Amino acid sequence: MALKLRATWLFLGVLVAPLPLWADANLDYQNRGDRFEGLKPKPVSGYDIELISVLADYQEPSTQLPDQLRVGFYLQSQTPVHLTVREQDYRLYYWLDRVTPPKGWQAKSVNEYSWPTASVLRQLDQKLNPYELGVLVRLGRDTPGENEDIAPAILYHAQLPDKIGGYLFTMKTNGDARLGCKVYRGKESRELMTQAFRRLPGGRPFTVRWDAAGAQEGQHTLVCNGYFLDT
Repeated sequence: MALKLRATWLFLGVLVAPLPLWADANLDYQNRGDRFEGLKPKPVSGYDIELISVLADYQEPSTQLPDQLRVGFYLQSQTPVHLTVREQDYRLYYWLDRVTPPKGWQAKSVNEYSWPTASVLRQLDQKLNPYELGVLVRLGRDTPGENEDIAPAILYHAQLPDKIGGYLFTMKTNGDARLGCKVYRGKESRELMTQAFRRLPGGRPFTVRWDAAGAQEGQHTLVCNGYFLDT
């Protein structure tokens, strides 16, 4: 019997997987001034879908890990911002969050946050592809919920893109699943994009790409629903 897959972004961060053995305690997840960053135990999902990252479809060329990375996003109105940077697929157990920019987050503006890679990332993997990282900018609340407000982010190191042609929504399910995802504009009932996945392996990240070329400005909604598959 197939189990219904709820369209929710909830996940439980109580159970953890063990960390890999690193000798340097300086790499541990800790306060680094304007952020917390380091190796952090992997949360084990207790719900159906875990949202990992919402990024503009842009990759700035680089032959090596840059000295610093930047995240940019537009903030429509003044609201609490909760920025998380993590691996899309756990390998190094890297995690960055609890960011406190010097001037705060500014409404009606493109906000930027930058941090050095020498502190943690370069010590973990000097050849790391920055786009193995996911970025999630939650608005209003710092924990997952059934309905979430997300500001799409741009991950770069030197140059912002001239334009954005699409967005990447990365998530994972808590078990093998069949899933369908749709994008809507505001409260309109007509979908702008639909994508179906016949079988997604549980616990593995997957990405929904929305080709936003020609899309109007404004709030858009991604809705995913489906069901778990028998094993």
